[in-house]
Amino acid sequence: MNRSRFFAIFAFVTLVAFCAVILAFVPRFDLAAALLIGIVPAGYDIWDQLFRRRPSKSSG
Repeated sequence: MNRSRFFAIFAFVTLVAFCAVILAFVPRFDLAAALLIGIVPAGYDIWDQLFRRRPSKSSG
């Protein structure tokens, strides 16, 4: 795993941990929904950029 992938995953895990701390101290359903609206697209973007296999461009 190269350094940029490591930092991207670390940043996402840090975001999730930060949101979990907020939700632990303010346990409200609407806040949880708002945090999920932010975390789910970020998680999809991480997955899309780092783990999805794309066909390589051939030079021909």
